[in-house]
Amino acid sequence: MRKVALLSLVAVFAACGSSSTNTGTGYVRVANLSPDLGALDFCVRPTGGTYGSPVMAGIGGGLGSAGLVAAGSVDEGSFAVSRYFSYTAGTYDIAVFQSGLLGASCANPLLTASSVSLGDGVYKLVAAVGKTGATGAPHALVTFTDERTVTSANVLIRFVNTGLATLDGTNFFPLPAIDLGVTTASTGYQAIFTNVAYPGKAAQTAAVDANGYATVPAASFSGAVDLTVCPTGFTPATVVPPYVCQSIPVPAGRITGGVVASAYVINVAGFPPGVPNSLLCGDNTVLPPIGGVVWPYSACTTNPGGT
Repeated sequence: MRKVALLSLVAVFAACGSSSTNTGTGYVRVANLSPDLGALDFCVRPTGGTYGSPVMAGIGGGLGSAGLVAAGSVDEGSFAVSRYFSYTAGTYDIAVFQSGLLGASCANPLLTASSVSLGDGVYKLVAAVGKTGATGAPHALVTFTDERTVTSANVLIRFVNTGLATLDGTNFFPLPAIDLGVTTASTGYQAIFTNVAYPGKAAQTAAVDANGYATVPAASFSGAVDLTVCPTGFTPATVVPPYVCQSIPVPAGRITGGVVASAYVINVAGFPPGVPNSLLCGDNTVLPPIGGVVWPYSACTTNPGGT
């Protein structure tokens, strides 16, 4: 009888939300995918609570003090996206600010993503997109749910359209919807994603899951591989002027079996023709520690090609 009573008491405490209950851990990273924002830092708080200190500036050794720099070269590509930071599972507000702008702070943020849900074992990306004065593409924060696992025989890959376009170099607008695929010497072009509109991922289909990822055989990324971007409705074999498809080389050995990755179409392109750069990030890979110090950035590579 005493055992039954003790179990009942434990159940009562659990139902009342005892503070000792472990609710698990969620993860979030932040990206600067805007072509005209300065280096960004960010702060996190439980929804409606109080912001803590800037996350990047607080990294030991000053490794994060440069902030998140919009990708414009191979070197800078590694610093556009933070690594994941862990928080007790719950709902959070995430504020970003330009770290070099006088008066900018967590108390006076540039943008805020409110009520971002971080469930136990859930990974989220909060990305700053848009451009000052761009029609239909103001600065904004968009949130994506990331994935982390795939079998060693496959690759899990996602394409996200956060690119901008211009006709005259003065007026800017969202990059129109695009199709994306993989091109190799042996197989040619194989479409994976279609009609990916700004600012987002591909819609769920039989081949694409709810978070925008497609499972692709790892063999598709062996040898010389290009990510190929085309205006929606075209392939490299059917595209007609003034439209073009553009192939962006994948760095050798970067995409192998077991890798989960996202390619973000970024920066500004003349349209038509042309497409912007692609920022390729490992979602389950990180920059290796140097001297025992863990870098605060994700493992990303920028492929130049835009304007």
